[in-house]
Amino acid sequence: MNLARYTAELVDRLTMANQLEGFADLFVVLLRELSKGAPVSPAALALALDWPVGRVTAALEQAVSTEWDDDGNVVGYGLTLRETPHTFEVGGRRLYTWCAFDTLFFPALIDRTAHVVSRCAATGVPVSLTVTPNALQNVAPAGAAVSLILPQDMPDIRHAFCCHVHFFASAATGQKWAATHPGIEIVSLQDAFAVGRERAERLLRATCLRNAKRADRA
Repeated sequence: MNLARYTAELVDRLTMANQLEGFADLFVVLLRELSKGAPVSPAALALALDWPVGRVTAALEQAVSTEWDDDGNVVGYGLTLRETPHTFEVGGRRLYTWCAFDTLFFPALIDRTAHVVSRCAATGVPVSLTVTPNALQNVAPAGAAVSLILPQDMPDIRHAFCCHVHFFASAATGQKWAATHPGIEIVSLQDAFAVGRERAERLLRATCLRNAKRADRA
């Protein structure tokens, strides 16, 4: 696999998965609010973004994978309060992510360190690591790997991408599993982290650019 080319295409597809104007801003703010460990109201997001509440609600409803509680608050979008196989602990709060890849780049977006615990999708062996905004630490097993797939052009990113992206105890274990799952690539955690950093930096750049333009107009 040409990792550089694969990385570029993957980041492009993930970044363009939601083309709503300002969605990068909404996504980053939503992750930071969810990382506090409680449901997030559209009104709170609107206040943080300086958007009308209707614009926030419309954007979240168009992002078809958004998880809601019975009170109309958001409880998950990539980062979630609902249990998944991928535990994402931040500041003593137990959260979860939709896929293994999320755990590798969300710390850069929320600017917090996370302790991650999951399992090998093939063997059930525990996989754990600490992810800072800039590095991986304490990876166990040391040779753990991640599956990645180029998401198809569909609005449901959870179905198109996240459901296929898992941790594996080793690259060899992952490759054996991938042999029966067409379109899957197995990469090291370091390589997957590099992909995640690139996506995080692109999202943060988009957010900064929009904020700068708003400041210029003010």
